[in-house]
Amino acid sequence: MCELKTIRSRSFATYACVGGFGLHPLEAMSSQPMISVAGIRGIVGDSLTPESFIRYVLAFGTLIEGGPVVVGSDTRLTRDMMRHLAFAALESCGCKIYDVGLVPTPTVGLMVRELGAAGGIAITASHNPAEWNAYKFFDEQGSFLTKEQNLRLLELVSSGAFRRVSYRSIGRVSRITTAIERHIEKVLAQVDVEAIKARRFRIVADCVNGVGAVMLPPLLEKLGCTYKLLFDDINHEFAHNPEPLPENLTELCDQVRKFGAHVGLAVDPDADRLALVDEMGHPLGEERTITLAAASILERKKGPVVVNLSTTRALDDVTKAAGVPLYRTPIGEANVVAKIRATNAVIGGEGNGGVIYPPVHCGRDAATGVALILDTLARKGVSLSQLNSQIPDYKIVKTKFARGDRNVAEILVRMREEFRDALELVSEDGLKAVYADSWVHLRPSGTEPVVRVFAEAPTEAAAQLLVDRVWQRVINTQ
Repeated sequence: MCELKTIRSRSFATYACVGGFGLHPLEAMSSQPMISVAGIRGIVGDSLTPESFIRYVLAFGTLIEGGPVVVGSDTRLTRDMMRHLAFAALESCGCKIYDVGLVPTPTVGLMVRELGAAGGIAITASHNPAEWNAYKFFDEQGSFLTKEQNLRLLELVSSGAFRRVSYRSIGRVSRITTAIERHIEKVLAQVDVEAIKARRFRIVADCVNGVGAVMLPPLLEKLGCTYKLLFDDINHEFAHNPEPLPENLTELCDQVRKFGAHVGLAVDPDADRLALVDEMGHPLGEERTITLAAASILERKKGPVVVNLSTTRALDDVTKAAGVPLYRTPIGEANVVAKIRATNAVIGGEGNGGVIYPPVHCGRDAATGVALILDTLARKGVSLSQLNSQIPDYKIVKTKFARGDRNVAEILVRMREEFRDALELVSEDGLKAVYADSWVHLRPSGTEPVVRVFAEAPTEAAAQLLVDRVWQRVINTQ
């Protein structure tokens, strides 16, 4: 048996990696922040240092020419430090700051559009462990920065040519307390609220002590649900590994059964990802969130669907049945959003539990995912397990290996040679080998110092064999 290691929760030495948005990857360096399409992130007390991170905010304030900025945060214990750094840098650039407080990442993007701001900053490291924090930058459309904007941001960071204003022109902070309320209004406008209320759903939600504890109660109350929250202390460290994977949701599964709930919900710390647990306490896996949401929307309106390269092939079945095209993009929300806009897609997302529904917001949004799933259950009068059984399911294995000093370019060359028997090799983002009933995808992460290897097949054993093959013959060849 190979020494296969699935890394889930440990801390890492960090690496500079701009390959996440298509740039040339830098060689691994310890104690450096990670830079990608998802912003800049690092470990507090190690790779996240105030003097380095403030440069990125100064560069962002310069990039948007001192325009107004929406700033929101998840519940990480370092949030105040990160907020104060951002405020100081933005004020020095002359930016007016709309402080929306503790909110999900999608709320920041939505409020950029609502307030007509020039950009936004979400202070969150998403699914990373508690010692991490990050700045995620949004453009005037409320979406993550494009590749070109990120390139310009990095140029400004390097040059130090930051915008400066006099003391009479420094920015000011305005507190906005209605952000979540406005977000929920947008979500509710897209579903049949009365039908959902009539089902009187019982819900258990694992908030992992993140901003889901702020967003989910008012949403569920307006949908007429009886609910129980797990881990809803926003001033406490995350209760468990914050990534909403089945192995991290054992307490949620137990409580769904004990509470007699119809649905279990799990969100990550910034509430842009959603995982589901059915009424029997079985976790469905993150891939089923976008699959079920897309199937629901396509029953009501037809149009293209956009997902990334590593999202389940069940979406191929769903879109084929609906007679609509499916587009796949490189990994990263910004890439999916760009394609959604280019194709006028009706829905999109990622297999990490991210649902992107443009009528609400062009970004991953757990609140939208919750409402769409409950709306479908209410309209069809079925249980979550019954709904899930109506769509073909495949087994996916998601693994990540520490990069260490491995050369990613050499790994990709070996990957191409090893899987030359595939029906198709897709090189848009790392390398994906596609077979008649399975696929395997290898790519360097833009958010952690790891190489990710995902595989999907009709059985878990077959998917695991593909991952083992990558480990034995592509990665661990030394």
